[in-house]
Amino acid sequence: MKKLFNILLASFVTILTISCKKDATDIPIGTIKVKIDGTDFTFNVQAKATTLAVAGGFGIQIQGNYKTTSTTNLSFTIVRPSPITTGSYTENTGGNPLVTMIHCTEVLIPCFFQATTYGSSSNPVSITITEITGSSVKGTFRGELKFSSGGPELLTNGAFYVRF
Repeated sequence: MKKLFNILLASFVTILTISCKKDATDIPIGTIKVKIDGTDFTFNVQAKATTLAVAGGFGIQIQGNYKTTSTTNLSFTIVRPSPITTGSYTENTGGNPLVTMIHCTEVLIPCFFQATTYGSSSNPVSITITEITGSSVKGTFRGELKFSSGGPELLTNGAFYVRF
């Protein structure tokens, strides 16, 4: 009987552990995380959200730096005619919302390599806001950027949680 109880207890703990998997947006506030071409990056230096002044519309920009001693950064923007709320925003959807993303990499000089949204038809930049309040915004993102030299940069498993 005791052996059966131990087996049931172990099974219960295993199932509970598996079912309590962390959400992709379960990150500390002040963090932007992403895999860029398969490598993990965290942009948590001065990571923040900013409300943009947009004529006839609404905008939000989310940005963060990679290190305190570097200008390597990631920023993305959503602009649209109606307020920014929870939901998904994808580039190439008729221009409204307007979704842009820039990843700058410092190599001796600021933003030596710059990759930006370019209208990818197979992997457009998509930003999903899962929570937005007057003080913070949280969500996920993914997509493909392109360097000015023409090469692609793939962003996957992106998550952000930043203050305004």
